[in-house]
Amino acid sequence: MDDFKRREFIKLSALGFAGIALQLNAVSAYAQSANAHLGKWSKNTALNWDAFLERLTHLAQTQHQPKWNQKQYTQQVKQLLLQCNFPEFENIKREIESYEDKTPNWFEAASLHREVDFQVSLFQFEKGEYIPHHDHPDMTGVINVVSGSALAKNYSLEEQLSASREVVKNGRREVLQKCTIREVGNEVIERGDVSILTADEGNIHSIMPNEFTQLVDVFTPAYTADTKSIWYTVDEDGYYNGRKNVFEAEYLNKGLSKIDTVKLSRKKLNQYVGSYRMNNGGFLRVFRYGKAIGMERTASLDTPGMKMNLVPYDQNKFWVEDQDIRCVFDGDGSGKSGSLTLYISEVSISARRVK
Repeated sequence: MDDFKRREFIKLSALGFAGIALQLNAVSAYAQSANAHLGKWSKNTALNWDAFLERLTHLAQTQHQPKWNQKQYTQQVKQLLLQCNFPEFENIKREIESYEDKTPNWFEAASLHREVDFQVSLFQFEKGEYIPHHDHPDMTGVINVVSGSALAKNYSLEEQLSASREVVKNGRREVLQKCTIREVGNEVIERGDVSILTADEGNIHSIMPNEFTQLVDVFTPAYTADTKSIWYTVDEDGYYNGRKNVFEAEYLNKGLSKIDTVKLSRKKLNQYVGSYRMNNGGFLRVFRYGKAIGMERTASLDTPGMKMNLVPYDQNKFWVEDQDIRCVFDGDGSGKSGSLTLYISEVSISARRVK
């Protein structure tokens, strides 16, 4: 018991301990969790949320070893996921019960737990919503289907090709680089199933639900502001040069792409400065710094968030620097912007000015 929730017991006063002692059932439940944490459990042991996180925290620390066995780690995470009945956990139950389809044609995401070594997220899809081919650079991912079903395809990068093409789109000269990818997984995953990707195998994937579907994902390590996923367009009409399970794909080569920027006056930039509430929850704060503007995404107006630079390519139109996200402002007739729209891949997210 000493190694489980030690910090909680240290904090207890004599009166607090007496209160705990009156709840023997609760103590027994924590003892079961402690046994799970210490490895005294079998694959049939049911884990509660605390025991799940404790065990996952210890497992995720193995990524710092000189030779991290990702396959072994993801199998261990898979076993943990299979021992959890996520809809019964209070924090996940609240997310499920409060679900709203706030971004039509795109999934809803909720962070369940996040620390540097890993993060746990809940994704909820309406039928027809999907995640196109993309990667998780230098990360592992373990996906557990909580409800519904989805077609999951996984690919490994096979070869970088010399061929590329240039297009001009929304003020950006894009260089689309070609490559080949090998399909290593193609299956329908249903409730209770688990899908795995590592940094080296199956890291490029797509998720296409066949019905309303809920997924719990464990990413290791956690995403940061510097994590830059690559989105791929895959030619699935036929194999590349007749090579079985190998397909041609292309992606945006950000290093060779360039935004045709325009100059905007400080007076013009000041029209965009303010706080905006997004229709899928959260806020965007637009601020001035020198002759430029930036954007900060935050959960509430009084908390800090992730900051991004905005690069203008037309009147009222910006790219988020180093990301495939466009921001378009709309005026309110008073000389200020009344709303903005973010365009992410095929999805648009609106936000109305509140301050």
